[in-house]
Amino acid sequence: MKTTFNYDHYFLYQELSDHLAELEKKYPDIMHVDIIGTTPKDRHVYAVTISKGDSDKKPAYYIDGNTHAGEVTGSMAAMHTIDYLVTNYKEDKKVTDLIDRFTFYIIPRISPDGAEVYLTSETKLRSVDRPYLTETQENGLYDDDIDHDGVLRMMRIKTPYGAWKVNPDNPNVMLKRQPDEFEGTFYNVYPEGQVKGFDGDHFKNANPLWGLDFNRNYPFGWFSEVRQPGAGPYPLSNMENKAVVDFVLAHKNIGGVATHHTFGGMILCPPGTRPEKTSSKLDQKILKEIGKMGTEEMGYPVVAIFDSFTEDQASYSSGAFDDWCYQQNGIPAYTTELWNMVSRAGIKQTWPSLPKTDKEMAEEYQKLIDWCQENAPEAFKPWQTCPHPQLGEVEIGGLDMKFSLQNPPVAFLTQEVEKTTRFCLRMAATLPQLTFDHIDTIKIGEGTYKIEAHIANKGYLPTYLTDETKKMKIVSPVKVELMEEKTKAVSPTEIDLGNLEGFSGVATDYFFDHSINTFDYEPIMKKATFFVEGKSGDTLKLKASCHKGGTIETTITLND
Repeated sequence: MKTTFNYDHYFLYQELSDHLAELEKKYPDIMHVDIIGTTPKDRHVYAVTISKGDSDKKPAYYIDGNTHAGEVTGSMAAMHTIDYLVTNYKEDKKVTDLIDRFTFYIIPRISPDGAEVYLTSETKLRSVDRPYLTETQENGLYDDDIDHDGVLRMMRIKTPYGAWKVNPDNPNVMLKRQPDEFEGTFYNVYPEGQVKGFDGDHFKNANPLWGLDFNRNYPFGWFSEVRQPGAGPYPLSNMENKAVVDFVLAHKNIGGVATHHTFGGMILCPPGTRPEKTSSKLDQKILKEIGKMGTEEMGYPVVAIFDSFTEDQASYSSGAFDDWCYQQNGIPAYTTELWNMVSRAGIKQTWPSLPKTDKEMAEEYQKLIDWCQENAPEAFKPWQTCPHPQLGEVEIGGLDMKFSLQNPPVAFLTQEVEKTTRFCLRMAATLPQLTFDHIDTIKIGEGTYKIEAHIANKGYLPTYLTDETKKMKIVSPVKVELMEEKTKAVSPTEIDLGNLEGFSGVATDYFFDHSINTFDYEPIMKKATFFVEGKSGDTLKLKASCHKGGTIETTITLND
């Protein structure tokens, strides 16, 4: 796929900023960059608008990345989509048509502070490097690069009380100690790190100093820290979350959302706080059919968040962006969990996930090692002895989780972001879109005319997007307005057409005998009738609009 920049490495904040500035300068007619927030470390949260003409008068598709600091593949995918769209405008017919018809809003890096720490140090963190609940690191084991190789791996310590042993067939793999096993060398295995406040006998894992989780801080289904760690003191307490919500609410034309995360290789489909059967059949049809296009482009399955992905359905996680978009605003929203090293290593996955034995888990870990040694040898390190400042002699080894499991090794980054862009462009094309199908002018008397305007939705999605908007009573109806020029309106001047179905709502299917039948469905096209006074040759303007279907205008000439 043709782009201006290369996607063979992860962009630091300055490079990302420079690339956005260069693209905006090169393509000023279709790209604009806004700053929607500035972090405590003086980094900007950018929002990119890509559109030809009036961006707010066209249906819009929204993309973001890097809600979580370490999920930098999502940020790179969002940047790739920006780059691909503007670079290929007027050169690729499909891209040109998308930009002419729709608006793209893209926030490539929601957490620039967190991503910068992740990319410039060995540190792992959830969303951002701001202390949460405590200002100092508590006693216990906390992450630290003991062997100074720039990577946080695993650390094993010999102890007769250990729960693990070395696999005799492969010294890189650890096996669970059997209940009746007392002969041999045993270990306890921990994350690589320092122990603060070590009493010489026992230690616990310290809670992270930087524990905020942006995807638990959105308003829908928010729960406090008691229920879910990292949720913040109140909804939208993080300036980054508030900037995102304010942006979406300010752009009422947004009709589709993809929020890019890692990892696991799946397209998560809402709702995430209740079973999918609680949504309408039409909503589930829409969500699944659009998601299947992602499967075609990315090879990733569509997974129902609550039914198949959520393990604890009593104390489920919530306060997530996709649920706020769908369950509170009725917008079809997908969390794309990019990159799947597990499947690449030949490990079979099922959703819902099935329990696995210790033996199966050890075999899977061996497959991950084998894949890394063949495809990304820099990501794996055999166990090596290392002095520890508190614990004496330890051994450190294992995978570089940051750039093997959580994000692709750089050799695989380009193909990951390319297929993500392909899915997003297909999803954007499903938005509702108003059109004047045909307009009739009929002379009904001397100086009096009847105007019959037939307005249709030529998009896949209906103008109300989902039944969830009806439930929330936030539907934006299609309104048709007569804007006079040389004519005089008799009645009316504005007509409310209500909703227009998309072709997603056409009730049709294959049957057992391979016949096809189409049943009753809500109208895709409706008629607005106006009466005006004027004479042959006079002109008038009609405007049709709704938040999600855009705004269209046309000029009509009266004739006898």
